[in-house]
Amino acid sequence: MKFSAIQRLTLLDYPGHTACTLFTPGCNFRCHYCHNSEFVLPEKLKKIEKDFIPEESIFAFLQKRKGLLEGVCITGGEPTIHRGLPEFIKKVRKLGYNIKLDTNGSNPKMLHQLIDEKLVDYVAMDVKSGNREELIINNDSKQFCGVSVDESALRKSRDLLMNSGIEYEFRTTLVKEFHDDYEFINILQCISGAKRYYLQNFRSRGGCLDKKWEQYSGFSEKELHKRMITAKKYVENCEVRI
Repeated sequence: MKFSAIQRLTLLDYPGHTACTLFTPGCNFRCHYCHNSEFVLPEKLKKIEKDFIPEESIFAFLQKRKGLLEGVCITGGEPTIHRGLPEFIKKVRKLGYNIKLDTNGSNPKMLHQLIDEKLVDYVAMDVKSGNREELIINNDSKQFCGVSVDESALRKSRDLLMNSGIEYEFRTTLVKEFHDDYEFINILQCISGAKRYYLQNFRSRGGCLDKKWEQYSGFSEKELHKRMITAKKYVENCEVRI
């Protein structure tokens, strides 16, 4: 595998751990509010391809950081589109690192493999909209993801995590123009009983993948707190990430 970037130290990406973050190139979604378009869009990836980081350099870095870092976060883009991900993680595991994976949930088969082979310790999955099967008329997630989405795959990944026994979190980037009270309750009903749920406020600044979304807005601190209180009726723990 090759990686599009590395953050050599993070105290935020992996709760409770000092870690580094590896960014995989490419994604099967085109989320309108994505701020990592340089790691998603093929035309932008092509411009930085010469600077991709090979596995050898990653492992040299991890060898030097043994005893200083506790974990490795793998994010993207979307990591699970890479067939070499399980083998890469196995090698990282041998160095003694814990693994945290960020995913959009579109590849439950890969996610099942990683959990079944005990290759991940913590998984963070995005929940962009409510996708209860009985409510879906059209492709509900498309308004956020920019492409048609297999809603059943998202549900499988969600259910897989909730029954996996590993540490996990769900998270939603809240956009005021889309996540009204009705939609928010739909999301909560989808993840009812979950261990951790994080509310992330939408930010238009910094460059959305879809420039039209820069006209939309996030919620006020008071509004986010109110939603957090509502969420705690459905999940074990809910926090706001500003």
